[in-house]
Amino acid sequence: MTSEQLIIFRKAFKIATSGYISLPQVVCLEKITEIEFYSEGMRGGHKVRFFVKKNKLEEFYIDLFGSDDYSSFHKRIEKDGNIIELNNYKGQFGRTIYPDDPEKTESEHLEIQKYNSELHKELIEKGLERDLEHPDFEKIT
Repeated sequence: MTSEQLIIFRKAFKIATSGYISLPQVVCLEKITEIEFYSEGMRGGHKVRFFVKKNKLEEFYIDLFGSDDYSSFHKRIEKDGNIIELNNYKGQFGRTIYPDDPEKTESEHLEIQKYNSELHKELIEKGLERDLEHPDFEKIT
């Protein structure tokens, strides 16, 4: 990766993590990297897992999944620094309750659960989410 590309990625990475986490000095291609940052008073801190890969056109990109005490994000940084929002968990800020229609409430909640479960599997496959059901997972990535 060129130094110019790294400068583009550093700037975009800082923006993608809302200014809390910087790209490390050493960036390893294809390796899952995890960074945690705790500011005063935080319980869960700011966390991000990411990797740098090449696409079919041989262009570098970064995929990242991060979270803080309140929410999570799943993004891609393209070679030009463009940040794309990827699929993320739904229902992080509460779920709608329809007092007059409990069936609709239950149906929407089940849809969100199914979506989140499928996304969780996708993130595990990418190495961006931990697979806590399989203790050897961290040794593999």
